[in-house]
Amino acid sequence: MLFATVAGWWAASAVVAGIAGAVVGVVLPVLSFTRRFHPPEITTPDAVAEGKVLHAPVGAGHRFGWDRAWPLYLPHQGLRDAAAVRAGALAVGRRTVDLARSLWWRPGEGAGRAAAAVLTGALWVLLLLPVLVGVLAGLAVSVLAWHVALAVAGGLLAVGQAFAIVVRRSVEATLRSQRRTTSRCPRCYAVTVTPSYLCTNTGCLVMHRDLTPGPLGIFRRRCACQTTIPSTVRQGGKHLVAVCQSCRRELPKGSGTRQIMFLPVIGAVASGKTQYLSGALVSIADRVTAAGGELTPISPVSRSFLKAAEAAVTTGRRVAKTPWDDRPEGLPFRLTVGAVDKEVQLMDAAGEAFADEDRSRALVYFDTADVIMLMLDPLALPKVTPLYNSSDLAGSVSVADGDPTRAYASVVERLKADGVDLTGKHLGVVVTKADIVHELMGDDVLDAGDGGAVRRWLSNRGLDDFVATIESDFGSVGYFAIDSYGQREPDDPLHPLNALDWAFHESGFWVEAIGRTEPEDELEGVLK
Repeated sequence: MLFATVAGWWAASAVVAGIAGAVVGVVLPVLSFTRRFHPPEITTPDAVAEGKVLHAPVGAGHRFGWDRAWPLYLPHQGLRDAAAVRAGALAVGRRTVDLARSLWWRPGEGAGRAAAAVLTGALWVLLLLPVLVGVLAGLAVSVLAWHVALAVAGGLLAVGQAFAIVVRRSVEATLRSQRRTTSRCPRCYAVTVTPSYLCTNTGCLVMHRDLTPGPLGIFRRRCACQTTIPSTVRQGGKHLVAVCQSCRRELPKGSGTRQIMFLPVIGAVASGKTQYLSGALVSIADRVTAAGGELTPISPVSRSFLKAAEAAVTTGRRVAKTPWDDRPEGLPFRLTVGAVDKEVQLMDAAGEAFADEDRSRALVYFDTADVIMLMLDPLALPKVTPLYNSSDLAGSVSVADGDPTRAYASVVERLKADGVDLTGKHLGVVVTKADIVHELMGDDVLDAGDGGAVRRWLSNRGLDDFVATIESDFGSVGYFAIDSYGQREPDDPLHPLNALDWAFHESGFWVEAIGRTEPEDELEGVLK
């Protein structure tokens, strides 16, 4: 009878205590998450940026580390929450054991007191041990069940999350590759796949250097200041302020979301570089507008350049000489026609920058240019200059200073010395002031509609060795003769847009609205 009573007590007390322990195990995660008992370690943006949460990043952000943003809950914060619950369960278990042990009365030394300790110990075993075991077992089972549920659900979510990241990254990479989007700083000339972006919170100074779907966000990212921003360059570039990753200066809006046609020019002082770029730019603007699109300057410098170019072309004036700056700023323009959204960035350095290799050394943007345009003033050629000086046209236009080929050498020799591969680049040789040549020699002497004829004309004017040199240096060379002074009909061989159209094709930058009718011979105007 006594045994049955004790067994019944043990069973009943253990069950009740087990239920109580299980309830504690259910409540414990809530108390931990609300930071009332054993709060978990938080994966803060600072910890992320310090490399304490995630492994070293790969991709665009590998040079800078992780951005200061909140990571996804799984797996990192989830693991820390689980660790906090386990630590809390162990703490509850230790406190329960300590409380139970304190209820065993042990009066001290001596035979009588030892007997009393044995008696109270027996009562402790009979009455409290099943309660203690039940509480600990219920707590352990409850916490274990919570961990199993979290592991299963969290594991499934983590797998789905990883799959979503791979898909989103693949889609973004594919679209960027198809659209050939890049970021090019017009000030420091740095070229990156994507720029950095500032948080939309004007009071936040966090710079997001790698806006890619990943551990910091799949569809949206939460900045350290709690502001949410897009997690992709395609979306973020439309709303966020872009910043150069190298010089940290602001970039034109939308940088990193568009293909960029970068066009630098080489030429001596008064060779016609600015005049050519002005005429070509106004022609692009006119054709884009006629097609229902828009050419928009996206920096103060490009805005001023377009305004001056339009004034010069429409009034028939020549543009002002470009002031010398050892590091000139690029001229970015946004070109939109229907679904087309691209960027044209021109580089117009003063002729003084091409006086020698030392002066042109700062113009490192040539290193990353796919197409380079070389402006040659025909009036500066030794076989043409006397004819011009003795004609009635003498003094009507400025003549380039010095050897026309020296400007080319100042850039190309530096590129060769720095190990830049020129065979993958394209050179457009533009004979400027062709209208003056026609007036001096006749229209049939220099056929602007035939690149081969322009090449032969240069060779016959003492540049045969120079022609051979440039064709051995570059992967392809195009020859053009243009007149950038005033306005010409779209199909005029002297139209400045002809050379620019070739440059667009060579760099894979094609906009139908601004292209002239393609010749039957794809190699027209292009040698090699």
